[in-house]
Amino acid sequence: MALNPVLVVRRFRVQEIKWETAETYTLVLAPEDATDMVAFKPGQWVYLHLFNQDGTPWAKAAYSIALAPEECSQRIELGIKLHGDFTKRASKLMPDDVVGVQGPFGVFVLPPGESPLVMFAGGIGVTPLRSMIRSLVKSGGSRSVTLFYSNKYVEESPYLEEFMALAESASWFRFIPTLTQQAPTDWKGERSRIDLAMLQKHAVIDMNTTYLMCGPRPFMESIRGFLKEAGIDVKKQLKEELFG
Repeated sequence: MALNPVLVVRRFRVQEIKWETAETYTLVLAPEDATDMVAFKPGQWVYLHLFNQDGTPWAKAAYSIALAPEECSQRIELGIKLHGDFTKRASKLMPDDVVGVQGPFGVFVLPPGESPLVMFAGGIGVTPLRSMIRSLVKSGGSRSVTLFYSNKYVEESPYLEEFMALAESASWFRFIPTLTQQAPTDWKGERSRIDLAMLQKHAVIDMNTTYLMCGPRPFMESIRGFLKEAGIDVKKQLKEELFG
């Protein structure tokens, strides 16, 4: 019996590492064989496999694809935050090093239809949401999207400038960045944790909206709590992906 294609570990080569902040980076990978390119839905993730020098498996870890499928005919990008031995070793990969990519996996994907989307991201948890948003950009649609994006410091906010620029150019996209620790004097975003008051200030709460969240467990538990408080049916309207 043939192995399910998503279970095959495909050989990819490192193209570059782009440092987004001092602790987060984007790993750019291209398949050795063009036919091994990963076909995925916006928001899905893959296993990244690292190898020993003799080519034997060392370890694997799961990371969301940071680009839209429409951008991935020749490469994929993974958003990674330094945390533990695996991410440190991956951050030292050099151009042309070989890694393994297995997948895609996951059901946290861009919801079909045109219902408004309200997204909540904590830190590098923004990665799958970035994939969804970039897919909407590429499709040329005008679906209403509001992204609440929480970080401790502006220096620790990957893809921040990209989202700020999109909010300036796309009328359908609203971007609400917030910093929970120190903010610069010229900071124009919010300055606290995401809560119900912030949601009510920037977005409409109704039964037709789909809510998506990705980040650390305490971050998501807080959001689930105030959405329930607001009367949202979290079983039907809330989709989530745990990071960290």
